[in-house]
Amino acid sequence: MSSRRLVTAVVVLLGCDRHEPAELAHAELMCADPSPAFGCPDPRAQPVAPSPIAAPSFAAPAAPADRRCGEAGELPTELPPDLAAGRTPIGSSILHPGDQLDIGATHLRYDASTTHGTHRVSRRGPGLHIEIDRGEVGPDAPWGNLVPLDPDERQPVRVGPYRFDLSTSAGDPPADLTVTVTRDLCPATAVVEPADAPRSLWLSTEGIRTHTYDVSGQFLQLALHGHGVAPHVSVTDRGYFYGLEPRPGVPHRLRVGARLVTIERVVPGPNTRFDGAWQADNDARLHVRARIEPLPPGPKIAPAAPTDPCTPSAERTTVPTQLQTAPKLLADHPLDRGKHLALGPFTVDYVTVELPPLGDGPYREKAQTVSHVRVLAAKPYEFVLDLRSGPRFVRHGEDLVRIDPDDSGDRVRVRRFGAVCPHERTLPAFKAPTYVWLGTFGHTDVRVPGRATIPLRLALRVDIDGPRLDLGSADASFSYPVRPDQIGLAFTLREHLVEIVDVVPALGTRHDGQRWQTDGAVPVVNVQLAVTPLPAP
Repeated sequence: MSSRRLVTAVVVLLGCDRHEPAELAHAELMCADPSPAFGCPDPRAQPVAPSPIAAPSFAAPAAPADRRCGEAGELPTELPPDLAAGRTPIGSSILHPGDQLDIGATHLRYDASTTHGTHRVSRRGPGLHIEIDRGEVGPDAPWGNLVPLDPDERQPVRVGPYRFDLSTSAGDPPADLTVTVTRDLCPATAVVEPADAPRSLWLSTEGIRTHTYDVSGQFLQLALHGHGVAPHVSVTDRGYFYGLEPRPGVPHRLRVGARLVTIERVVPGPNTRFDGAWQADNDARLHVRARIEPLPPGPKIAPAAPTDPCTPSAERTTVPTQLQTAPKLLADHPLDRGKHLALGPFTVDYVTVELPPLGDGPYREKAQTVSHVRVLAAKPYEFVLDLRSGPRFVRHGEDLVRIDPDDSGDRVRVRRFGAVCPHERTLPAFKAPTYVWLGTFGHTDVRVPGRATIPLRLALRVDIDGPRLDLGSADASFSYPVRPDQIGLAFTLREHLVEIVDVVPALGTRHDGQRWQTDGAVPVVNVQLAVTPLPAP
């Protein structure tokens, strides 16, 4: 089997796995190759837009007692009873400036003029002081709040398990403040222990809004944000973010590192409906069922010999020799404070800026003198480097510039090295899995267009402690220092699946378990990425 076909098989296994009938109706949305060998339909023979999903032919079991709030378990459940019931009404009242009263176990005080902000930046205005019983929150959680009030405004405020819906009338201060208090039946957060088996859970505006999976390891978080009438779900782990709008009948499947996250079911809550867009009397109230699954390691694909170090490939390759070769030193110059230097395509200035005093009273900051290096390249590229924490790098065009401060701070050392590939490149849209090498002296900023306005961006940031991988697209990103143990991790970035296939240091560069070390002027690390386009949802 060819290497390209093996990569395609991995993607298909992620997208065409067996699960509920509702998901199978959308299996074609995640298939990267129409080959019948993998059981994926040919998208050219079918409409791209999904048809409405039929209701599953079976019902999930009712939630057991220990999962009444949507806690995680191995099997999916129907909507738990404590989420369906919603929040418990506590009471409602109208306050006027100067009033204070108790609603249930909460204490409210309407102050016509109070201080908002900090001692450094503050203003005076009307505010509502809220306090609850300290025993109803954790040892480090707040049990009160001071809420600024503006006229003709609605806003929700949460303190502990309570929600306060505030509505003000006209006037300054507002003449009337209507407060409605409800209390959650369920905790707002939950911790999910890692497991070899799948974990199914519910997110809800009426209960657990954030689940954290594997706190001491991956730290994968699923959170539901229901403020306003535009609810969204965020999926995050160390360095990764994906934001999406939950929609009834539309599942989402995301690769997050070594796990698969599926948004399986979305149920509108009280006073909330979905008719192509979310509609609600106030904030949207909804419930979302999700599943987290560990994935086995993918097949090992033998690399082919590389051709051009600056050209993408249809198959995995070994690292090009040119990217592993020691860089050529083109120039080495000192630069004194207040001077400038012409360095090939760059102009380098070592400048000093006087910062005036800031603030008043005990928080006043003294005037400061700050020095920095400014590197000018062809417009619109300008780099301002702060050297107080050590050497800095500029990777631009076919050059890498390293700037080192001396002990006195009056002089810097400027070195220019030749690179193998231009730092920046825009590629044509991918129609099949494609392999791209990023490297310290290779490409460090590659862009791949897709259906969205914002293209996929694959970037490698050069630093003295080693490179940082920055991957991003619309509402999705991964940003983390490059490590050898990232090989095999993959991330869904809206229209593409990006996998870290290889992390290869050059001779003289090594990883000590925390950071990269080098015997040369810069840690030289090359990263091969497999980029697979995903069909339109």
